[in-house]
Amino acid sequence: MIKKVQNDLSVLLAWLVGDGDSVLIEKQVVNKAWKELLHSVVGIDFKFVTSKEVKESKIAFNAVKSWGKSPSLVSDFHFLPPKYQQFYEWDRQLKDIFHRQFGYNILTYIIDNEVNNSISSDKIGKFCLDYQEVVNEIEGMFIKNSFGVIMKLPYSSSGRGILVLKRNEITPSVQKWIESALNQQNSVLVEPLLEKEFDFSLLFKKHNNTIEFLGGSSFLAGLTGQYYGSGLNTFRSYFSDLEWESIMKIITLIKTKLKDEKRLEGHFGIDALVFKGANGERFIHPCVEINPRYTMGHITLGLQKAVPLHKKAEWRIVTKHEVTDFVAFQKEMEQKHPLSVHLNKVQSGFLPLVDVNLVQNYYAYLLVEDEEI
Repeated sequence: MIKKVQNDLSVLLAWLVGDGDSVLIEKQVVNKAWKELLHSVVGIDFKFVTSKEVKESKIAFNAVKSWGKSPSLVSDFHFLPPKYQQFYEWDRQLKDIFHRQFGYNILTYIIDNEVNNSISSDKIGKFCLDYQEVVNEIEGMFIKNSFGVIMKLPYSSSGRGILVLKRNEITPSVQKWIESALNQQNSVLVEPLLEKEFDFSLLFKKHNNTIEFLGGSSFLAGLTGQYYGSGLNTFRSYFSDLEWESIMKIITLIKTKLKDEKRLEGHFGIDALVFKGANGERFIHPCVEINPRYTMGHITLGLQKAVPLHKKAEWRIVTKHEVTDFVAFQKEMEQKHPLSVHLNKVQSGFLPLVDVNLVQNYYAYLLVEDEEI
């Protein structure tokens, strides 16, 4: 699945680049008209290149940036000369920051600092090390929370490696999932399923010991965290004034907790959510997980620069399960929502964020309504 996402959506990196950068893509030929349209909105000079083109033309780069560090980068960038290895080599010490315990430690740090309107320690779950401990934890959570239980593999993110239970029943398939998880990763994070109001992310950039808060975004996600898209220019409006004070304190605490973390460098995102308590009151879960890499939230911040601040807009990712014919869908949306671009900003209309002729499983678009927020 990751490879399919990479093949279809790698062009979204255009929203993260600087002037003169090149975006590495899988496919050979990008549609010229679509590329010119994208350039007119992004507003800077960049190129799409394939690994073959880089190899044959021997293009020189000042640096190589990836979506995030991982062992697979070594094979992904094998075509580059050895002098670039420093930009994508895998350090085994980085493995720990991809474990859910890393985000869990940030969460407990925030809870210990008593942020108003924030989640309490009895609702954050625990890491279980054996099968019986998992079962006991599930049963205990259903006694306190009839809404459900969610189990997560320690090394997982973005909706993968997650199992949701809506009933207190360990079926053979659930038992198999638990046993397999413990066998592969030695523990399982068991959490109460919260009655979610909405998801949001806090986006940062770290350089040495300095962390910059770049912004936040609310986003659409499935029950287990699959990303579907985000609204633009509306993040602040989701929170009351008191909740916003809590968000500001949470941002400060995250920066304090992570500023001396040597293993974390570059862009990262904290996924969070707002949920309903037993009496209907709202609470903030300030760190569902940390993604030590670029995230779709960073793409959202890039897209916001291409939309007037007062315009209602959203960008979406859809799959073949939702839209069987991407070409027909694009034509229909272009007719319904004619595109208007002025001074590198989409004033209204539909903008395809991918080349429809090159995608197979995933499609992305931006829709700006001719309506003010």
